[in-house]
Amino acid sequence: MTRLPDRGDGFLVLVLAGEFDGGTVAPFRRALAEARASRAARTIIDVSAVSYADTGLLRLLVQAHHRIPRFTVAGPLPPQLRRLLEISGAASVLRITPDVEAARRV
Repeated sequence: MTRLPDRGDGFLVLVLAGEFDGGTVAPFRRALAEARASRAARTIIDVSAVSYADTGLLRLLVQAHHRIPRFTVAGPLPPQLRRLLEISGAASVLRITPDVEAARRV
């Protein structure tokens, strides 16, 4: 996971890459706690490089949606993650944009 530098717009952008399951989501959980405490103007999670995700990541995304104002998931969504979001119903709950730049404009 990488945190992109602030462009001066107050947006926090976290880039997720690789595999995310119950055993590997701890750094992302901490980053979300920091995002919530920071009160960023918008928190954007770039998931375009996620190669695998299970309910551990799904749970954190949904919790963040409810706890962090102006929380957005940016794609493009990898096929496996898209399927997980659709099957779980989370795709209809989360604010999902095609990419980070679109998330900045929402």
